[in-house]
Amino acid sequence: MEEEKKKSGLLKRANSLLAETTPRFDVWATKKGFNHVGIFIPCKCEKVSARFYYLSETFGFNAKTIASSATPEDFWSEKLTNTFEWQCFSRNFNELAPFVELFDEKDIDEVTELYFLPFGNKESPMYFLVAEYKDDDDINLPSAQECANELKKIIEYQNDEEIISSKIEENLDKGLEMASAHLFILSLKSYAEKIFQSADIDRKLSRFEMMDRIEIKKYIVDSITKSANSIIEPLFRSPNCIHLGTNGDIKIVMFSKDDPEEQIISYHVASTLINLIGSDAAKQILLLAAGICPNKKGTISFLQKG
Repeated sequence: MEEEKKKSGLLKRANSLLAETTPRFDVWATKKGFNHVGIFIPCKCEKVSARFYYLSETFGFNAKTIASSATPEDFWSEKLTNTFEWQCFSRNFNELAPFVELFDEKDIDEVTELYFLPFGNKESPMYFLVAEYKDDDDINLPSAQECANELKKIIEYQNDEEIISSKIEENLDKGLEMASAHLFILSLKSYAEKIFQSADIDRKLSRFEMMDRIEIKKYIVDSITKSANSIIEPLFRSPNCIHLGTNGDIKIVMFSKDDPEEQIISYHVASTLINLIGSDAAKQILLLAAGICPNKKGTISFLQKG
């Protein structure tokens, strides 16, 4: 019994270390030299048996492309083989037409090559996408097996609540020693919903009922918000922190003895998000002050509540 407990403890610690050392998707993509990548994952709506896919993880794509990524399951079975190997499609050979609807018009005009790697469950695989644009350097693809293994780890550990909570608490402990926490909310819900409506989803997902499309819209809003969260996170260095909220919200905590300049913060956030949402939408970014909190419990509650 004692030996089993020891093995269990070692396994738990090994998994914890693996989670701590697994990079975020955008960090991994940058290290690999990728400029435009994403992972299509399958989801199943409650009302119908058919699955749909959407870009859950993205790096380098704009919000319109993320919204346009919602596709029925048979879109993929008709265009890719079921082998877990790299599959390439080139503009030079007129092979991009079947994938035009996955992209914003501006994005697809820049694409020269598309590389897809199915991985995960054979019954409902995920699809890793690498897009090469006109101005990109030549892409060096890793082996299919190596890439799939790394992506599986990223998917598995990206939402590890224990790791996320631990980092938040560490930041709050440091920050509250210096000053009270200034709380802000950045909401992308209205913008993301408009982008979803403009992405011609009704035609692609005609088999899904209205309630299903509302559910699909939620996935898209969350994905756009997640991408924005990754982009602006470097602006808020430790002990400041941000946390992905629900329903298109990003929660921000800043530690300062003086009141932070909201206009300056909004300007930097908007400038950073231009490539994702465009300059017009960035100008309309609304950062809402949500008060000041002097203690850890209240700040954690603000970050984690819906």
